[in-house]
Amino acid sequence: MHKKLFSRFVRWVGYDLGISPNQITLGRLLFFVPGWLSWAYRYELAARTGTPWQLWGWLALVIVTVVILFDVVDGALARETNQVSDQGKILDPIVDKFITYSTLVLFWPVIHKSGLAILFLLDMASTFLRGTQVEGANLFGKRKAFAQNLAKFFFAAAVLCSWPWFSHIGNFLIWAAVLLASISVGIRILPPKVKSTVQVAIPQFLTFCNLAGGIITVWCAFQGKVGLGATINFAAMFFDLIDGAVARKLGVSSRFGGQFDTIADMISFGLAPAALVIAVAGASPVSYGLGGLYFAATMYRLYDYGRSKDITPKGFFRGMPSPAGAWLVIASVFFVLPWLSLITLLASAMLMCSFRFNWIHFNKIITTMTMTEMVSCIGLGSIFAFMATPAAFSAGPIIIYMFSPCWRKPPVPVRSPL
Repeated sequence: MHKKLFSRFVRWVGYDLGISPNQITLGRLLFFVPGWLSWAYRYELAARTGTPWQLWGWLALVIVTVVILFDVVDGALARETNQVSDQGKILDPIVDKFITYSTLVLFWPVIHKSGLAILFLLDMASTFLRGTQVEGANLFGKRKAFAQNLAKFFFAAAVLCSWPWFSHIGNFLIWAAVLLASISVGIRILPPKVKSTVQVAIPQFLTFCNLAGGIITVWCAFQGKVGLGATINFAAMFFDLIDGAVARKLGVSSRFGGQFDTIADMISFGLAPAALVIAVAGASPVSYGLGGLYFAATMYRLYDYGRSKDITPKGFFRGMPSPAGAWLVIASVFFVLPWLSLITLLASAMLMCSFRFNWIHFNKIITTMTMTEMVSCIGLGSIFAFMATPAAFSAGPIIIYMFSPCWRKPPVPVRSPL
């Protein structure tokens, strides 16, 4: 549905309005300037107009969001109307880099300068290499751009909502963009034989990052660093989200990779969340018992996933996926209520083994979220953040996802008439 509406919008812009892709690119640049100024001079504008400074900050965020969205439109329009030109190949990345780094510089006090500098150099190298090669942005370059843009929203939210914790997420996304940009540049400069070897290693490296995140989370739990452990476990979820997609995109899926991923998930989304709850609730027989039950449920969930792929609707899971179960448990930890974490541990174990219900894949729901779902996630998360801590915002999206089988159902197969 979203793709059809987007396609119609692109055709309307290109055919009905007669706007060219390069005009959209230049328009994005002109539209971006007042947004940048609104943020940079939000306090001065608020003093002159007698309005809250947050109003100018939100206005700037809306303008930059529109500018980012139209970056997708100009590329789609160029392909739709066959207006791909050498001028556009040069103009579009230059405008993108200017908008990206002009925005990130606004968060200079809280951003990791070393990460930003490395990312800028890699971006410049990638842009230069794109100019000397036929192919455009590769998969990792596109994911890098997504991480960059998402980091902007977290940095802005940290300022506008007075949630400094969000700056840590923004910096994590900057370093994730550094990793993705490094892979993107490496793919462009390596010889074909070396490139094929690297492509095989990339998904396994991402899975290793998932496993390392789980092990570090367990160590943090034993050290009483629950908040740090929870944050690192979210990083493990990020690596788990992309390793399979990267392997399929590169065409390098293997039996070893699947088994390695299962082991990583067992540690990161089975043992690690249980260890965090035990750290919060105390080392009691109840916490150890429920932690062991949750770990066993995770292993059984992963076992069922391997044996039921052929009977599971495409794009869905039988039972709630283990990363979602871990997310639900970790979100409860942020409320610092031992009884709530223990109940959530039991509920998550039951949901992961509820094989009669189907949960849509994360990759599918991210790209198809309805406005109602977005508003519900933000609204519920904001309530939790107000009730407990800003980190409790993470409970909003996962609770909406937890109940999504009520309205996100697999398509019913159409039987052909006899």
